[in-house]
Amino acid sequence: MEFEYDIFLCHNSNDKPWVEKLAESIENEDYNNNKLRVFYDDWDVIPGENLVLKIEHAMKKSRFVAVILSEHSINAEWPNMEWTMAVYNDPSGKRGFVIPMWLGGCEIPPSLLIRYVLYCNTDIAYKKSYTKLLALLKNQRLPRGQMRPSVLNSLPTETLFPIEYADEIEEQLASNLLPILKIPNHIWSGPVGSITYRDVFDHLHRKVKGVHPTFMMKENRIYSFHDLNDKHNVFRELLTADSIEKTELTPWINNLDKKNGLIEMLNRALRNHCHNLEMRYDKKHDRFFFLPRGGGNREIDWNTGTRKSTRKVVKKYQKGTDGSIFWAHQALQAKFLLLDGEIFLQIVPGWTFTSDGEHSISPREIGSLSSKWTHNEYNSSVLYHVRFWSFILSKGQEKISMKLAENSQITIDITPAVSDISVGIDGDQLSIDKVFEVAEDDTKADFNIDDIEDDEDDIEDDENEIVDEGVED
Repeated sequence: MEFEYDIFLCHNSNDKPWVEKLAESIENEDYNNNKLRVFYDDWDVIPGENLVLKIEHAMKKSRFVAVILSEHSINAEWPNMEWTMAVYNDPSGKRGFVIPMWLGGCEIPPSLLIRYVLYCNTDIAYKKSYTKLLALLKNQRLPRGQMRPSVLNSLPTETLFPIEYADEIEEQLASNLLPILKIPNHIWSGPVGSITYRDVFDHLHRKVKGVHPTFMMKENRIYSFHDLNDKHNVFRELLTADSIEKTELTPWINNLDKKNGLIEMLNRALRNHCHNLEMRYDKKHDRFFFLPRGGGNREIDWNTGTRKSTRKVVKKYQKGTDGSIFWAHQALQAKFLLLDGEIFLQIVPGWTFTSDGEHSISPREIGSLSSKWTHNEYNSSVLYHVRFWSFILSKGQEKISMKLAENSQITIDITPAVSDISVGIDGDQLSIDKVFEVAEDDTKADFNIDDIEDDEDDIEDDENEIVDEGVED
């Protein structure tokens, strides 16, 4: 076919200033001893012409169709008609006939998202995309970065100068750190004499129903977020004198010894909170997990925000052909951290495996099974697991609230902290909001573990003790 145009620009009239500059730039480019040719309606449609027929003819006679996506064009009738016609002629994208160019401010339709999108929402992104567009129109290879001379010629340039091969794009990276929104401003302390953590736990078991207040002990003093001057406070009977001190939280964050004590108290509050959610704490492997329900598998209904889903958090499997079984538990490793003077709750999703739904199998088998379960999980999967555990810890609410004392709690955001970066892989961005709304992947129901052999030497006879919140640190 003989083409009249190199590219057809499908757009909305509100975007004409931007589109016209693009058209002018393209038509100033040389190709095969001629200038590139653009179909742009203001230049190519004669007053009085049948516009629909002209558009149909121009599309047939254009090598490529660029679909300019913006807040103006996404719901406008004419641009929608034009790019729908273009997609109809190349539904799978096999021909590479349709080129989406995204200006921002709108969702990219699925039929266009399957194609390689040129992002033009920033000056840097536009320059990168324009270079790639010209390479396509001129039938050239896409640019692969600027090569630099090096005395280390034996090494690949991308190894020596990796940043030269990164695309300059704006992107957000999500972490597995949940920011703290609110925490009490003061910590109280009082003398307790020569008692142990076990003595305090026994006292709390007798006096408190439900979640225990968190505390720590050092140098015969007990520290708590509870006002120890309150005559009704649960630690009152343990105090040996009235020399009670009240200190602000800030010095605890900035002082190394106090910082460790603060984190100890918060992590104990976390264990208490998970215990109240009917989760077990495996001290040896430092993870929380649910037990089977009624001797069988356990499922949890949860909500991602826009959809409801069901996740199988405990499932029984047969190992080999001898009738032996093991249980797979989706597990949570979580702890509070202090980073650059700020407190975060770190969420690390994972797995643990038990012989009877409660006691851990050998470390060798745990390592092998964990590798098989997680080897093909990508960042989006991990972030989705973070979302699930945030839902569990928040009890389905908008924030996580953990009790620190009778009238004191810490409030945690369920949305992970994010970081903005200016380099990445063009066309490989996924918004954080979209990551949290992807379809739920259930526990691998058809997974077989026939190739894991029993090793009696590795089996630990009840040495992997599972403990509740009453644990001496």
